[in-house]
Amino acid sequence: MRKTMLAVPLVLVTAATAQARDVKSDIEAANAQFLALYNKGDAAGIAQLYTNNATVLPPGSPMVRGRAAIQKAWQGAIDSGLKNFNFHTVAVEQFGNAAREIGEYSADTPKGREEGKYVVLWRHARAGWRLDTDIWNMNQ
Repeated sequence: MRKTMLAVPLVLVTAATAQARDVKSDIEAANAQFLALYNKGDAAGIAQLYTNNATVLPPGSPMVRGRAAIQKAWQGAIDSGLKNFNFHTVAVEQFGNAAREIGEYSADTPKGREEGKYVVLWRHARAGWRLDTDIWNMNQ
């Protein structure tokens, strides 16, 4: 009986760890899709990676809400000459059908290299993980 009682927590911890790895992998795959769409100049495709009522909080700008506004905002970034985006996921923590991602990014701007950090709240739905709240700022 005691061996069984010890095995149950071990199984639960192992399952939770595997699930956390899967969520991180899923989010990293979604980030790779985001970058591929960005590099193609596909702001409409990027907007589809967000939930219907998502909020984007870019640095030095007002909040952007909803897919249409998010598409317009990302099109503006593409048109501004922002290139060579790179994301690095530092940590992912799942909370039921939501997950928080903390990461670092870099990109080339017309003025030089930009580096910063970000936090994304992801929501899981039938279509998979979607960005729901997206905020970032530059390191300098």
